[in-house]
Amino acid sequence: MEDFLQKAKNASRVLNTLSGKEKNRILNEMAAALQSEKKMLLLENAKDMSDGKKNNLTSALMDRLFLDEQRIDSMAQAIREIAALKEPVGRVLDGWVTEDDLKIEKVSIPIGVIGIIYESRPNVTSDTAALCFKSSNVCVLKGGKEAENSNKAIAKILQGVL
Repeated sequence: MEDFLQKAKNASRVLNTLSGKEKNRILNEMAAALQSEKKMLLLENAKDMSDGKKNNLTSALMDRLFLDEQRIDSMAQAIREIAALKEPVGRVLDGWVTEDDLKIEKVSIPIGVIGIIYESRPNVTSDTAALCFKSSNVCVLKGGKEAENSNKAIAKILQGVL
């Protein structure tokens, strides 16, 4: 685990070298990749749905877990909307000049590595990955076991773009 987290930290340094324009291009490619891989995503999600039935998941959990073409399109659209957001890194949040003409600024920077644990909603995988990428942060995601196949497929698609 320590080696894995060190690799994540090293990746965050590389991510900081990307311009906002480059990140937006990559995010739009991620959205397109999700849509072009719908068939594979639906197959992997069907495995999760089958396992969910076997494990007597509630109807509410099954609904959160379920992917169809429309939900995949919504995931892709969410990534495009994230790409369209203002660049969060390097924004001057506050600033002032001291009596000695020293300019002080509070500037937004990435956190580095963010760990996220979430329930069985495959769309959270793409949403959080895109948000972290946009803000130049690396994310370590731990989704619910009920969505394991779907989450792995989404992560594979997004990583393939990278």
